Amino acid sequence: MSEQSEILHLHGPLTIKTITNVRDIVQVYLQEAALRSRALVVDIDGGEEIDLTLPQLLLSARQTANRAGVTMALSKPADGNFLTVLQRAGLLCGDRQRDSFWLEGKAA
Repeated sequence: MSEQSEILHLHGPLTIKTITNVRDIVQVYLQEAALRSRALVVDIDGGEEIDLTLPQLLLSARQTANRAGVTMALSKPADGNFLTVLQRAGLLCGDRQRDSFWLEGKAA
């Protein structure tokens, strides 16, 4: 995906205090991906401070991406704090196919 992808690196605290700025950045990257007919790959450092607002934003962004014809994927499986948030929020259902976006770094 690297040559045909827009890559968005998210770092720093990814919490309710910063999510509005993160949302704005994601929107710009989605627009660029749509204009260039590229996939959007989101790179998230699992060691960062993360809360439920990040997975909520990503779920919404995936819907927006689908409507725009953009494939969206994580650069790698969720880990660290990010994985913990997904587990606590009940966003992992135990079905490999349904969890693949979060756990396999694949578009779903």
